Amino acid sequence: MDGIKQDVVKITDLIEKGGKQYVKEHLAELHPADIADIIETLNEEKKKELFNLLHTEIASKVIVEVNEHSRDQILEDINKEKLTDIVEEMSSDDAADLIADLPKEEAKDILEKLHWEDSTEVQKLLKYPEDTAGGIMQTELLSVREEMLVEDAIIQLMASSKNIGDVPNVFVVDKNRRLVGILPVRKLLIVKHEIPISEIIDRNVISVNVNEDQEEVANIFKKYDLLSLAVVDDDGRLVGRIQIDDIVDVLVEEASEDMLHMAGIYQDEKIMDPPLKSVRMRLPWLVINLATATLAASVVGLFQDTLQAMVILAMFMPIVAGMGGNAGTQALTVTIRGIALGELSFSNAKRAVLNGITIGILNGVVTGAIMALIAYYWKGNYMLGIVLGLAMMINLFIANFFGIIIPLVLKWFKIDPAVASSIFLTTLTDCIGFISFLGLATIFIKHLV
Repeated sequence: MDGIKQDVVKITDLIEKGGKQYVKEHLAELHPADIADIIETLNEEKKKELFNLLHTEIASKVIVEVNEHSRDQILEDINKEKLTDIVEEMSSDDAADLIADLPKEEAKDILEKLHWEDSTEVQKLLKYPEDTAGGIMQTELLSVREEMLVEDAIIQLMASSKNIGDVPNVFVVDKNRRLVGILPVRKLLIVKHEIPISEIIDRNVISVNVNEDQEEVANIFKKYDLLSLAVVDDDGRLVGRIQIDDIVDVLVEEASEDMLHMAGIYQDEKIMDPPLKSVRMRLPWLVINLATATLAASVVGLFQDTLQAMVILAMFMPIVAGMGGNAGTQALTVTIRGIALGELSFSNAKRAVLNGITIGILNGVVTGAIMALIAYYWKGNYMLGIVLGLAMMINLFIANFFGIIIPLVLKWFKIDPAVASSIFLTTLTDCIGFISFLGLATIFIKHLV
């Protein structure tokens, strides 16, 4: 980080002194990701100025690394010819992602200016939803026919390696381009050259359908420790590949999406968005929260007489509801993570629910007992301690139980569990917490006052 700060100071100083040639030479020594970090620390004018100094090949890598806000600023008034050159240097998946973010007319112009082969490949990818295997795959890959000899495959590898980047595996296809096997490059290079490819390939090949959700693709990478994965169409024909670096981006994206959804925020909201845009995205969830909070308040209203008879109960109400909310959030987070990673499904849900019930009961007993002792020594009323302890036991049991049930039910109805789970759970724990505490207090009111 200190190195980046020094680079920022040095580059800013050089730009102000007009030393653009020195800036170019310094940037040529840096990794594109480090250049992106430097760009993001600059103001909008200097971002554009620095980016325009980059060689096209480096610029094509840097534009992928910068955040969306900086990318939008850079692309705002970039020369179309330069943008076209940058896109042509990109892999097909990165090019498709960049063009998809451009205004329709500008995207159309860029596609028309691209070499016809590049344009065709990018347009193919743009047809797939961005959160599917087709949306994150790249079409650059090495495929060989199974009847080829090893030496012919090596020649093909040498001829195409510059255009397809890293090649951990060679995909083997039949005459109809259906995927039939896979061959690690290291194995290709050490076997005898006169051997047919069909004799050395692994036919137990793992692939994914082009329409598969990207989250499931990430699970496949994790399960089988893959570096790359073949993507096939409905007829089993090879159409692309997904690299591990793309899956890292998917994992970050999915984690961010779940975190934002749990907070009632849409995935496409950014920190630099105009205030009115953010308000439109957040306000509906806040209104729903307001409605659920009103429901919880109405539950409290049912016990007005009890509260009037013993006002001190109001002091302990937030503790019961808050502990239930915290316990529910713990259960909810672990459950949603389990669903996202494929660890939790309907087949093993029963065990998860039983575990949740056990955890809820044990945590409820311990925290309830602690709170009962605190209430007794604080207020000198043993019955208040018993009521408070029992209420916490009940609410933590409910919180853990429904912290697992709610996401599973939402998944059953094909609703993203991260989107609405927290709203339902918070309302439930608040209401149950108030009902259990104030209800028990009402039953034992004669022993409390």
